[in-house]
Amino acid sequence: MCGIGDYTKYLVSHMPLDSWRVTSFRLDDFFHLPNFSNFDKRVSYKFSLTDSTLPSPLEGEIIWFEHAFGIWGDAPSHFLRFIKDAKRKGKKVVASFHTIHFQSFETDSGMKEKEANLLREVLPLLDALTVFTRGAYRAVVKAFPEYRDKVAIIRHGTHLYPIVSREKARKNIIDYLINQADIPSRKKQELKKNYSHFFSPKTIILGNLGFIAGNKDFSNLYRLSQLVQEELSQYTVITFVTGKIQLRKGRKVEKSLPILRELKSIHNGENNLFFEDYIPEELLPLVFRALDFVVFWPYNATQSGRVAHAQGASACIVGRKIEGIEETLKLSGLPAAETLEELAKMIERFTLHPELKEKTERASRSYAQKYFYGVQAKKHLLLAESLIANKKLPVLDGAS
Repeated sequence: MCGIGDYTKYLVSHMPLDSWRVTSFRLDDFFHLPNFSNFDKRVSYKFSLTDSTLPSPLEGEIIWFEHAFGIWGDAPSHFLRFIKDAKRKGKKVVASFHTIHFQSFETDSGMKEKEANLLREVLPLLDALTVFTRGAYRAVVKAFPEYRDKVAIIRHGTHLYPIVSREKARKNIIDYLINQADIPSRKKQELKKNYSHFFSPKTIILGNLGFIAGNKDFSNLYRLSQLVQEELSQYTVITFVTGKIQLRKGRKVEKSLPILRELKSIHNGENNLFFEDYIPEELLPLVFRALDFVVFWPYNATQSGRVAHAQGASACIVGRKIEGIEETLKLSGLPAAETLEELAKMIERFTLHPELKEKTERASRSYAQKYFYGVQAKKHLLLAESLIANKKLPVLDGAS
């Protein structure tokens, strides 16, 4: 339901049970769900946007906020009041800013104006602030050099999945779509009709999955396929996209409906495929592994939990030179391009020289091993221990 919720879940799953509790938002404020009985018993849903005080009691010496912008909007007064309330109760307070920009033209630092404004308010109160990227770190300390000692980089965690063959992964995903997915029977029949084409050595499948939103720019993946097809006429290039609108109350759902309609209109059942489905978590690595090329082409993105899944699946990831996506791809030894035309040329070269493609898949695996969630969870605990002992913040994933 929420990428930051998933991120938190993956982190705490690698921490000792007695070291954490999660207090989250009241789900009925955001979602239409019948019951919450299947959620972890160590997670309580007490935060409310209509109450500016922290739920009581909150155990532990440190309160660590994982949300900074998405929930609060452009005027996050509740977030500030929660932080002030935590300080009044004698807690150490940390905030992870998941979406700090560093290539924006709105401020000299590269941050967006609303980000700089919020940091100006919260940095004097926080005991530590963490970001995912070197770019975000540089932007924060450039704008607020007096708080440099409060800022730490802890890179976004990655997964580590068993490596399966692309053919097996592809078979499992197509079988899931035909036999289990909640998609129209017409689309299931199309998959059955074209089943053998998906396994031809002359077929290239590129794509991605995720919540339907404008910033992901999924529609450009179909344009990319056309460009690749022009370069590789001897191959059949298929675009595969699957996703649903995030279950949220309010206008965000309405804003995504035109994008959903566009993706549905692009689907032709042969080379342009779109499935309105939420892929179960256990199948995410298979989807990414099934694709010949996992393409990240957002027009506004600082980081992506989907990249973490794809890297852990040893997928061949290509993407756009933009913000945190570019930095992660670069550190992973993965290719990034400034234009779709440039990216199409890269895919052509990888297809004609499969040893290069295999090299990128090994690079994905190597990065995933280095920043596996189990490793990153220990860094969070190390930072927390330093705060409790009133020590200087440790250098975790670099400081420049």
